[in-house]
Amino acid sequence: MKNLITGSFLAAVAMFIFGAVYWSSPVLSAGARDVGDDAAVQAILRQTFPETGLYWIPGIDLYAEDAELYTRLHEAGPVAMINITQSPGAPMGASTFIFGFVHEWVVCLLIGLLLVLVAPALEGYGARVGFVTLMGLTMAVFVDLGAVIWWRMPLAFQLVDGVYNVVAWSLAGLVLARFITSTDSPARH
Repeated sequence: MKNLITGSFLAAVAMFIFGAVYWSSPVLSAGARDVGDDAAVQAILRQTFPETGLYWIPGIDLYAEDAELYTRLHEAGPVAMINITQSPGAPMGASTFIFGFVHEWVVCLLIGLLLVLVAPALEGYGARVGFVTLMGLTMAVFVDLGAVIWWRMPLAFQLVDGVYNVVAWSLAGLVLARFITSTDSPARH
């Protein structure tokens, strides 16, 4: 258990540092467009979407009320999924980093638990790292490429996000595989 706690904490540190560097780079703008007058657009958004929440255009409820109108509006476009936060606070405030690190630690704990369960079947350090990397790749293909298909998210951004996820999981694997070996498995106790 000590190996799992220590390894997952250090893996989360590695993920956190990588994320800070990666998302501070110009890669964040992949697939993004500039609206020009940010203040004017913010005023329109504040007026149009008065509450924090996720908005669909055309609205999801419209489909149940009038499927034909929904289909016409959807086909005519534009369509949007808009996440509005009316009181967002400072960009990347301290609480964002704290909650972000805790989130990554929880993820690393879960990865570590999976690794503990399968470690007896994995021959050596490289196999354990490869297993975690394959889990990261699987997650990225499912979530990031799925967002392109189901939510029509820009492919460029989703690829950037997918690369981040695979590399972050690989880093977690490099660390966790040092701490979690086949002797940590419950099957060996």
